[in-house]
Amino acid sequence: MLKSFGIAERLPVALDSPDFTGGTWNERLRHAFLALKAKGVENPIVVGAVPFDSRQPAQLFIPRRYEIADAARFVRDAGEDGAALEVAGVHETIGRHHYESAVEQALELFRTTALKKVVLSRPLDIEARRLFAPQSLAHALLRQNPGAFVFSVPVAYGQTLVGASPELLIRKTGHSVVSNPLAGSARRSPSREEEERRVKALLGSAKDKTEHRYVVDAVREALTGHCATLSVPEGPSVIRTPTMLHLSTEIAGELADPSVSSLRLAHALHPTPAICGTPTDTAFDAIGRLEGYSRNWYGGMVGWMDSQGNGEWALSIRCGLASGRNLRLYAGAGVVADSKPAAEWEETAAKLTTMLNAFGLSAAVATAGLEMAS
Repeated sequence: MLKSFGIAERLPVALDSPDFTGGTWNERLRHAFLALKAKGVENPIVVGAVPFDSRQPAQLFIPRRYEIADAARFVRDAGEDGAALEVAGVHETIGRHHYESAVEQALELFRTTALKKVVLSRPLDIEARRLFAPQSLAHALLRQNPGAFVFSVPVAYGQTLVGASPELLIRKTGHSVVSNPLAGSARRSPSREEEERRVKALLGSAKDKTEHRYVVDAVREALTGHCATLSVPEGPSVIRTPTMLHLSTEIAGELADPSVSSLRLAHALHPTPAICGTPTDTAFDAIGRLEGYSRNWYGGMVGWMDSQGNGEWALSIRCGLASGRNLRLYAGAGVVADSKPAAEWEETAAKLTTMLNAFGLSAAVATAGLEMAS
């Protein structure tokens, strides 16, 4: 796990802009790295967050210093945070009726357009009686999700994106790259027998395997042009998070050109069908018409890259945007032709429990009378 301190230089850029694709931003980054190396920084890095819409500016910056350690050490150093949050209000910007109607409209688009999959998400707004402390939120996520990609990234004045993503978009180490797309989900169960039944059902679900295959095919296609060799398992396995089961495929390759940076590879992959859909442009347009709110940072990516281009980028899912006393949480579900509107709503509710449980907010949501996972 990487933890950065301070900001030496800000380098915002939209990844779909000529500034990035044409190489101008990369030159600015290279010169910034050289300046830091001249001051004795052995291997400077750039860190930050990229929004769902790559036409919008990413918040990328070079920290003054950073350290790498295992998550357990950061959890130990964090200790226990203060008093539990007192909730003043809970608000669903997108209610069940709107969400299920959006799924129904997506099902109609599958019949009338080239759309094959679309990820539809919704936010949940929490208002607390005292300020949310992003560092405390991150510590809570670490304690509950030590195996996840836990992040806390300032994205605007007074706004911090925090989360515990289960999904690795890309990791580059020298010649080697790894991507671990997830798609197809089910809730975990406290009963071992019931959970094993759900694992078998997930592995045998035609709907979930179709959803998963779209993502794997897209990642394979995007990486094939950059890799001399690429290994893609024939079928998915199942991974477990504290609240969810996910179909998972780990894709590994060797780069044809090791100078290609991890951020360049991440841009080539983003947005995958795991958080957008397929075909990408059709799904992106459908999201804009159907969701009813602006995702901004949800469904983007967070991570870091060093001066050799090595780095790690994870999808911005299982996340929230903290601002003062307000916290907006997000969850989405992949919709395909066999999807059922009620089941997709239940999936988003189950995914929201990752954040709600970590922050001790589940009881407040239940008290507010909102429908979460049954």
